[in-house]
Amino acid sequence: MKPKQNISKTLLSKPTLHPERAVWLRRTDAVAQLAGTSALIIGHGLRRSGIIPWEFGVVTLLAMLIISVSVVVRFRWSLSKASFPRRHFGTVVAACVWVVGLILITILGPIFPDTNGPGPGGPRWWGYVHVSEFVLVLYSISGAIAGLRKFASGGANPALLLVTSFLILITLGTAALMLPICRNVPLGEPQTGATFLSALFTATSASCVTGLVVVDTPTYWSHVGHIVIMCLFQIGGLGIMTFGAFFAVIAGRNVRLSEFATLRDLLSPEGVGNVRQLILAILGFTFLAELIGMVLLLPLFGDLPMGQRLFMSLFHAISAFCNAGFSLTENSFVGMGHLWSVSGVIAGLVIIGGLGFGVLYNVSSVLWTRASTVLNRQAFHVPHQRRRLRLETKLVLTSTVVLLLGGTLTIYLLERTGPNHEAGIPIVDAWFQSVTFRTAGFNTVDLGQQQPSTKLIAIFLMVIGASPGSTGGGIKTIVFAVGAVGLLTVIRGRRKVEAFGRTISETTVNRALAIVFAFMFTVMLTTILLVIFEGRPELFLDHLFEAVSAVGTVGVSSTVSNGLGEVTSVTFSLTTPSRYVIILAMFLGRVGPLTLLLALAGDGQKSRYDYPTERVTLG
Repeated sequence: MKPKQNISKTLLSKPTLHPERAVWLRRTDAVAQLAGTSALIIGHGLRRSGIIPWEFGVVTLLAMLIISVSVVVRFRWSLSKASFPRRHFGTVVAACVWVVGLILITILGPIFPDTNGPGPGGPRWWGYVHVSEFVLVLYSISGAIAGLRKFASGGANPALLLVTSFLILITLGTAALMLPICRNVPLGEPQTGATFLSALFTATSASCVTGLVVVDTPTYWSHVGHIVIMCLFQIGGLGIMTFGAFFAVIAGRNVRLSEFATLRDLLSPEGVGNVRQLILAILGFTFLAELIGMVLLLPLFGDLPMGQRLFMSLFHAISAFCNAGFSLTENSFVGMGHLWSVSGVIAGLVIIGGLGFGVLYNVSSVLWTRASTVLNRQAFHVPHQRRRLRLETKLVLTSTVVLLLGGTLTIYLLERTGPNHEAGIPIVDAWFQSVTFRTAGFNTVDLGQQQPSTKLIAIFLMVIGASPGSTGGGIKTIVFAVGAVGLLTVIRGRRKVEAFGRTISETTVNRALAIVFAFMFTVMLTTILLVIFEGRPELFLDHLFEAVSAVGTVGVSSTVSNGLGEVTSVTFSLTTPSRYVIILAMFLGRVGPLTLLLALAGDGQKSRYDYPTERVTLG
């Protein structure tokens, strides 16, 4: 009896005359929202020649009717009507916008052409349907973000939240790509959707910003499919939590402390007071960089019509900044390394996106403070505290410059030393590959024709990857830098790991070691499975290359012969079991092997005691 009494007290504590009925109305609202959204997606996915089956429109219209009636009834039952709109802001706004839209369509509907085919009411009917679809999409997105924020505020493990969000994104992406509208089918052939494996592989690769594909992206997917893929690697690159917190900020709401804790673990901001600025800066950096990149890439597609030219520029700008590696050109950027748009703009977007939002925010804050101090104007709001480059920023910038320049020089020299490679490759191609081997997935040369030594250097760069809090993968530049500094510490015989006048904690060094071990274990397991499933031991180096590319979420792939005299990418040549292995490897590489282990293990308990210390021999 006690549980029932507790439930009754909880229900009666809510400001409504009928708490139990209000609960059932909210559940009905959720069911109607799910049914309407499903009908919307399936209806558009199954449409032929722009005609949407009218039955799906009926479901969408009924869903919005149920949601609107539900919120009106709950408002009449409410004991606190003044605060009701604030407490149910999203639902109230959706219902009001929907009703206003219906009124406008009723008045102006006949002047619009009937572009969707015959229906129960002609153009006015389809106007009702389109208004319902528009409102339902926004309402569903708002509800999903609110649910994610609520889940995050409930004290959920940040690692578990990260894993769950990517699983949801991949699931939704797979379902969307399986719709016939996302598949490019030649005229005269029956309209069919993509296979489950092709959709799952592409959705995982896009959500995990990898770039490996098992179908030809430009020709296999339709324009709608390209938009879905672009949305997947945009959301996957920034992270769902970032979007949720951003919408909370622009809605005028405070970011909860628990949400900040999650963002701190994922993005490493400096302090609680800076989380709002950090969120806005992340989106500002992203959209500004992508917009500038889109404008600078327009000359690269100058032979296309303006509409297609804008989309191609936007797609590749987002793909480059998010380090996704997806391309709509025939063969990535092979043979185009000499173009400034490729070696300058694409490479620049990849580098900026791979630095990490925390580093970009810190650098911009320092530059802004110094510029304000120099100009000494009141309009700049000079801060009282002195900004400085954090240790993480210095390590990231230093390691990035060393890897970029060292990788360029090494690749250039190695390609000039092998047999039948007297001419080597141009320095711009060596530069571009040094940039993209770290995490991007584009290429300007045929990777299958590269020297084995070059492939090994590429594997080394792919293992390191991008920086923490960025859109890239790998063990991260910080882990590489900590390892290098630790090596110097051992050589110099010092007890503590130090860099730039700061001491790196023992916990950080231990975590770096754990990340390296987990990453290498994942790579070795992936390679072993590929070798077993493919049964082609002569391609061991190419399969190792593929495994590191997947786990590091890089997206580059070597080329091999498929046994029929044709040369294809290693990813294309993989059998079905190997493709599932790569899917899992990409997912593990994006969320991080260590993050996944933490998600499964949960929060550990602090030990109340320490064992005696004993030395062991290391070599």
